Amino acid sequence: MAEEKAQKGKTEHITTYRPSLLSSMPRKTQRETLGITEDALPFRGVDVWNAFELTWLNARGRPEVAVARFEISAKSPNLIESKSLKLYLGSYSQTKFGHRSEVISTLETDLSLSAQAPVGVSLLSPEQVHQNGIGTLLGTNLDALNVDMDQYFWDPGHLEVVSATILRESLYTHLFKSMCPLTGQPDLASVHIQYNGRGIDHEGLLRYLVSYRSHAEFAEQVVERIFVDIMNRCAPDRLTVQAYFNRRGGLDINPMRSHEDKPPADIRLWRQ
Repeated sequence: MAEEKAQKGKTEHITTYRPSLLSSMPRKTQRETLGITEDALPFRGVDVWNAFELTWLNARGRPEVAVARFEISAKSPNLIESKSLKLYLGSYSQTKFGHRSEVISTLETDLSLSAQAPVGVSLLSPEQVHQNGIGTLLGTNLDALNVDMDQYFWDPGHLEVVSATILRESLYTHLFKSMCPLTGQPDLASVHIQYNGRGIDHEGLLRYLVSYRSHAEFAEQVVERIFVDIMNRCAPDRLTVQAYFNRRGGLDINPMRSHEDKPPADIRLWRQ
């Protein structure tokens, strides 16, 4: 009986190309709870995925490897579910492609159909990834604050303005944790916040970010919630929120939401 249950819960590992493995979800549902309408997004942004376990066969049957980078606009109607993305990429492993350009075009087509918007795809060689190395965030590290904490459920009430002076600050923490709403698995991240406006209380901001520890939501949605909460509570003139989520199953996601029309910082952090 136990063996039968284990077999039922086992995920089938598909190793030949199968685009039907991809699954997506509409962004609209969660955004409505934040008061965001699709025709008037309060931010610009992009979701950047890095896939470290991509492999396929070339025309001669020899394995090829690369790190794939996907860029999905925040304007896309759908977000792509991470487990389905992992299974879909796994289906490339025993599939032959004539050239790397064929791999890129196939990925672009399938991911764009799933997101219902154009998805940018690039492939990096191991040498390129090694050369890029590990980066660091710039600004003030909130983790140095000696703060007592006992609130681990999402609470925007911690956010407050403490100075009328207009500041330009860059703040970050490596202590962020939320939960995957499908699996309950921990989603660890570094969160980087840049703003122009009245001074935001650093201790309150750190308490707020730590309060996500028991909060279940997709990474893209978490970043949008942080953006909206800071705007509602602190009303900065300009705001950028970017999160660098821990690599899980060979994938990491780095959503960015911003008032600025700029590309996300291309940084791979220490646990990615």
